[in-house]
Amino acid sequence: MEREGKKLEELGQEELLEELRRLAEWRNNDVVKLAFLDGEAADKVDALDLSGVVELKRNANGTFEAKFVDKVRILSMIRELMEERRDGELGAFLDGLCRGGEGDGA
Repeated sequence: MEREGKKLEELGQEELLEELRRLAEWRNNDVVKLAFLDGEAADKVDALDLSGVVELKRNANGTFEAKFVDKVRILSMIRELMEERRDGELGAFLDGLCRGGEGDGA
């Protein structure tokens, strides 16, 4: 029984790591699109990836404010989870992040 609980905990950690990885690699392009959508294009909102958005606000004067997840904190959480596992995935993940950002203007 204890063994099954450990497998479930590892599965939960995998899912958490995957979500954190996705947030760490998330780009805010769709938030910019959202800022410029007019009321007639509201049906396009469902197709936007806003997973890294913490808060959105459109003020009465038309300004648009967005707050995003803290990627430094996300990377710290990934590091902590991967250090617990000590299986060497941390270096590979960080190398992938660095390679993924080359040449795309980010």
